[in-house]
Amino acid sequence: MGHDMSCPNISSRRYAMSESEPAEDLPIEKILERLQSLEMRITGIEARLGSGRYADVDIPHQRTSEDNIRSVPEEETVELDEAVLESKIGEYGLAWLGSLVLFFGIIFLMTFTTNLGYPVFSSVLGYGASIGVFIMAYFLRRSFPHLVFMLNVSGHLLLYYSTLRLYFFSAQPLVSGKGIDLLLIFLVIGIQLFIALREKSELRTGIAMVLAIATALIVDQVNITLPLLTFISFSAFYFFVRYSWWRLFLVLLILVYLSNLLWLMNNPLLGHPLEMISSKSYHSIYLFITGAIFACTALVRRNQTEPQRGLNAMILLNALFFSFVILVVTLLFFENTYVGIFGAISFFCLAFSVLLKILTKSPFTPSFFACFGFMALSVSVYGFVHLPDAYFFLTLQSFFVVSMALWFRSRIIVVTNSILYLGLLVIYLSFSPSIDRINFCFAFVAFATARILNWKKERLTLKTDLMRNMYLVILFFTMLFAFYHAIPGHYVTLSWTAVAAAYFILSMILHNIKYRWMAIATILVTVVYLFLVDLAHLSVGYRVIAFLFLAVISFSASLYYTKRIKKKKRGLKTQ
Repeated sequence: MGHDMSCPNISSRRYAMSESEPAEDLPIEKILERLQSLEMRITGIEARLGSGRYADVDIPHQRTSEDNIRSVPEEETVELDEAVLESKIGEYGLAWLGSLVLFFGIIFLMTFTTNLGYPVFSSVLGYGASIGVFIMAYFLRRSFPHLVFMLNVSGHLLLYYSTLRLYFFSAQPLVSGKGIDLLLIFLVIGIQLFIALREKSELRTGIAMVLAIATALIVDQVNITLPLLTFISFSAFYFFVRYSWWRLFLVLLILVYLSNLLWLMNNPLLGHPLEMISSKSYHSIYLFITGAIFACTALVRRNQTEPQRGLNAMILLNALFFSFVILVVTLLFFENTYVGIFGAISFFCLAFSVLLKILTKSPFTPSFFACFGFMALSVSVYGFVHLPDAYFFLTLQSFFVVSMALWFRSRIIVVTNSILYLGLLVIYLSFSPSIDRINFCFAFVAFATARILNWKKERLTLKTDLMRNMYLVILFFTMLFAFYHAIPGHYVTLSWTAVAAAYFILSMILHNIKYRWMAIATILVTVVYLFLVDLAHLSVGYRVIAFLFLAVISFSASLYYTKRIKKKKRGLKTQ
């Protein structure tokens, strides 16, 4: 070993002997230099000990985690990380790989023996292999926990596949009836589920439920497939309530909706031609039940202010997948009779949002269901009255939505409704002919909504006037647009001047400066219209009336502002 076997005590002794001056006679600088040199030596020794050298030397020194981080060189840290990564891959990755190879190898062997004409031997081979895997896992249970876990998963999959082949996917079924094989399959899945729940294993529970979904698709019968998928939805809800397995819930939610969609398309995974099945009414009923079950997760732990982990993601995904599947069903089967379907969706969502508002403390979930219900109501209104009459009722619905937002105290509803209202207005102006009652309806709703947002802005927790200003801008333009189309051409200037006067009166009644700005802007637009349009088309009599009426309004506004400014100056002088 040579000089490498020296220990810290010997090293420090040599260091002390090499110094001729006593420590008490040294200046402070020398003492600090010695302490620094001694610290460097100790750090080097610790680094060697960290790499495995001097393992037999006992150093009576307790290091902190920060000392360990500083003492280990960068090269050795990289080697340590690589060693940990290699161990993880070797322990977990190879266990997964080996289990998959074993599973598919036995499946191929079973298929090969079946093709040779030995179906009984193939089934015996499958069950024997699964029993052998379980026995191997039992003897390795104390030393290799992860490998044992993977072996148990492989054993259950082999047991399921062997039972499935007794009737399904077999030219010569060993079981005479499909019902008997289904009972055996459900027994196998039930055993897997019982063991998984006893161990509280989310992954193994998920595997059992995925096998149940696969069974529902393989059976391919409306009286079995759809009830089984609905039962799986309820099971996902139960697992979330009982164990808070929100990841499993998300996976099962996606798979259940995709399975509904596959069954609706005639289950092409089983080799059927891609087409839409005829038993559409049954599917719609089960689809509604499934969506309602998944929606009930919003009631879980309802007394908490903070939502359950993963709850918002579950609600959003449920709405997304349900909307997509119901849209497909509507376009294919209920193109002319979808009013009742979306009316039922709207009623359920609005009623459920009210229930959530009463029972829960969540600020998001009731508003989300309310918005979803209002969107479904919009579709139902569209289907009931059709365009362009639907614009009138949809605009009034926008006012109703804001009124409901007062009770919900929800900014989400207000913002969503504002976006939909603006989009509806743009679509109407772009693609629909002008209809007077619809034009004035847009203006009325804009004015009423702006007043509500100003009146109850604290209740709606609105910290900005952005939404209210948007509605006032819409009011300004829609009023001009409505009177332009509703009034004969030679009275447009007079009508716009009257609108400006109405804005001034509102500003005095409501003590709101924004209506005065709208009045001034309306006067300016009216003057531009008067000189560019009316002077070229109107007769002399109408021109005189328009000029005089506009002059009267302008002078009145000027007198108002003059009086108002003088009043302010007097108030300042008195102060």
